[in-house]
Amino acid sequence: MAKYTLTSEDLIQSLEEQLYFLDSSLTNYSENKTIKKYENKVIGTPFNTELKTEIEAKRIATIVRTLLHDTENSTSLLKLLGIKDTIRYLDTSAPNDGRLHSMTGMLGVRNSDSIQYLGLVAKINTGNSLIATPLYRQHLVEWYQGYLKLNFSDWWGKEIINIKGYKHTRSDLILTVVNKDGGAHIHKDKTLPSEYYITKKSNLTLNIQGVETEFERNIVYASIAQIGWELLNSIDNGHERNYC
Repeated sequence: MAKYTLTSEDLIQSLEEQLYFLDSSLTNYSENKTIKKYENKVIGTPFNTELKTEIEAKRIATIVRTLLHDTENSTSLLKLLGIKDTIRYLDTSAPNDGRLHSMTGMLGVRNSDSIQYLGLVAKINTGNSLIATPLYRQHLVEWYQGYLKLNFSDWWGKEIINIKGYKHTRSDLILTVVNKDGGAHIHKDKTLPSEYYITKKSNLTLNIQGVETEFERNIVYASIAQIGWELLNSIDNGHERNYC
């Protein structure tokens, strides 16, 4: 069968599509709503569900993998475009120093026994409860210029969660969600790594002067959404003419 070779324009179109998908999922995630039904299910009885919009993190993880992850059998879109290793990736994580930074929902502050860390998660008050949320929901515009910019390997491999003794990098979360937890695949033996599952099921717990307070929402999903936000804001539209 004859094959068509993608042009630079084709690849740029693919990038624009992936960034649109990423932006849409971040928008849907940020609404913090319960999904009541499937809007396009009109034949038969629509399904009802109590899922939260934080499940958009699974789609975000899949998009991030498409843009960034290289294997022996596949090449990431940013690699094909020739920009993966030239981009400087935004690192919005709070320092892992045992202190409470701004609105971040880290476990453990100064003078606390806890050494656990959630670098990409914030907390918000919905009026009825406190929710773990991605940092982009809390950070102010004037803070943006202060974010670190890292090369890909340092950013991808940086630890952004340390909870219950389990450490996770950006790469760990993205690839586990995509390959084993329904982003693109369910693992064939129906198992998840224990350290991932325990982290995913852990509530955000903030220890302030000995008082433990738990917050709702999934800290893994919140972290993945923040990773997606970082990537979206790391890609400079002005570089488009330099692709390929």
